[in-house]
Amino acid sequence: MKGQESFTILLEDADIQATKIVRGDGDTYGLGDWHCRYSVSLQENAILLEGRIVFSEKANDHSIIAGTFKKRIQVEALERCRHCVIQLDPSEGTVSGPNIGARGYRWFAGQGLIRKAKIQTDVFGEDAGYIGGTIQFVPVRVLVDCLITTVMNDGTMD
Repeated sequence: MKGQESFTILLEDADIQATKIVRGDGDTYGLGDWHCRYSVSLQENAILLEGRIVFSEKANDHSIIAGTFKKRIQVEALERCRHCVIQLDPSEGTVSGPNIGARGYRWFAGQGLIRKAKIQTDVFGEDAGYIGGTIQFVPVRVLVDCLITTVMNDGTMD
């Protein structure tokens, strides 16, 4: 790559579940809020997609249930960018909403990297491992500014 270029990466949907009881009895009783945050970062010639979701109960024993997501995505186009400055846009996003005791999935609009999320906020009984859902992302624009020309294996310059 020479000079400034850009390309787009389409991220697959990601499933995230709140599986870890941080505090309380693991049942939010349909009270409180939840929030989810995702980010993308560069890791050599790959993108690291990381997420975290937290459900917080605002009554009873103030239960907190959390979950994480992590995936390394290989991007062939980045292999030629070892001597380049690379930016990802957007690089993070959030989505949140009330824990209304809905025992089914609902769509919530996201911001930044997150287009929308289909989340289940409560189930009958123990919530840990059963609440969470699917996150959909906006396309990520990769901005590449190459500082030097790369000599390829076949002797050509890129």
